[in-house]
Amino acid sequence: MSRLFLHFYLFISLVLIGVGWTVERIWQETQSQVPPWVMLVADNLAGQLSTQSLPQAQLSSALPATLLPAGSILWSEAEHAALEAGQVVPLFTRDQVFFYTMQQGELWQLGPTDLSESTVPSYWFSLLFLGLLAIAVWLWLWPVARDIQKLKQQLSDPAGTAAVPVRSFIAPIAISFEQMRQQIQRLLGLQREMTQAVSHELRTPLARLSFALELSALAQDEKQLMLNDVKELEQLVDEMLDYARLESAQPQLKMQQVDLSELLQNLVEKLSPLPGAAIELHLSNSCVYACDGHYLERAVQNLLVNAKRFAHSKVLLVLEPAASGIEIGVEDDGPGIAPEKRAEILKPFVRLDPSRQKGFGGFGLGLAIVCRVLEWHKANIEVGESRLGGASFRIKLPSEPRSDGRM
Repeated sequence: MSRLFLHFYLFISLVLIGVGWTVERIWQETQSQVPPWVMLVADNLAGQLSTQSLPQAQLSSALPATLLPAGSILWSEAEHAALEAGQVVPLFTRDQVFFYTMQQGELWQLGPTDLSESTVPSYWFSLLFLGLLAIAVWLWLWPVARDIQKLKQQLSDPAGTAAVPVRSFIAPIAISFEQMRQQIQRLLGLQREMTQAVSHELRTPLARLSFALELSALAQDEKQLMLNDVKELEQLVDEMLDYARLESAQPQLKMQQVDLSELLQNLVEKLSPLPGAAIELHLSNSCVYACDGHYLERAVQNLLVNAKRFAHSKVLLVLEPAASGIEIGVEDDGPGIAPEKRAEILKPFVRLDPSRQKGFGGFGLGLAIVCRVLEWHKANIEVGESRLGGASFRIKLPSEPRSDGRM
């Protein structure tokens, strides 16, 4: 960062000095340049004086003539030679010009004539300075902006390699970002491998424990309780493996035109045999949406399983269009969720029931998986209060333009 700051500081300093000096030289050249019309006037006066003598020539030139002492002005050799040759020599002040000529050894002054109309306005030089400065800064900033865009693409592509040139001003920043990204990927890989390894290693002792319980001579009630605990551990292992697989990286989604109405109907039929409250489906018109049907069905299924588990007697599943896209709502008539807990339950391993009562179960990963799937689809979820008195989960899918104008 210090290298970038120092380079920009030196660049701006040199540009200001160079552009300022250039504009000043152009201004001086412009101010010192003799306007073309002055020489035309001088030649015209010389032609008149060749046939007439002052003060008679003054009448036709319309310029006041003043007789000066011969030594009142110090002339250069070129100007003195021009006067001796009968030419008219112009001399300038800030905004006026005087014409001088020699007539029979006498020095005559003609004029003055106003120069204000022939000078270049000063604001043009200010605009020139600002324009050159803007071009110079753009030439410096364009490579930096281009390399920042490359760095953005590099960070957004998990499999990308360093694309910023080594000689770039932001090359040290790009190298640091690349190292940090690789370290994060290694940590995530280690976490995923550890979770999978631990989960797989737990399967073998759980299977042996389940087999041993089946052959044991314990009372049937005690045996059943222990088998239920083993089954719960197996379910936890399976869910941890699913969450680790979904959390590791975004899979290659198979985006297709999916009939959401048909998808939800099939999902309700699949979940109806499960214990819990009945699911009531409310559909609007047929709704086709571009998504990965497998993962979106998994997200809605997790919401419905939770709703069936907590509802008293009824679960409501609604599909309806909205101003910003499509909404899928899951509501129940259960105990509901306190406002201060609605953001927490979307995090992994967070449950509203810390006592782990058998009637509720769950491991706190279902809603985390829902959030992950919706993130892949650029969608979001809102948790609120249901019209049935329980909890409400609303999936908001973004609008998807179609050629026929439908959603």
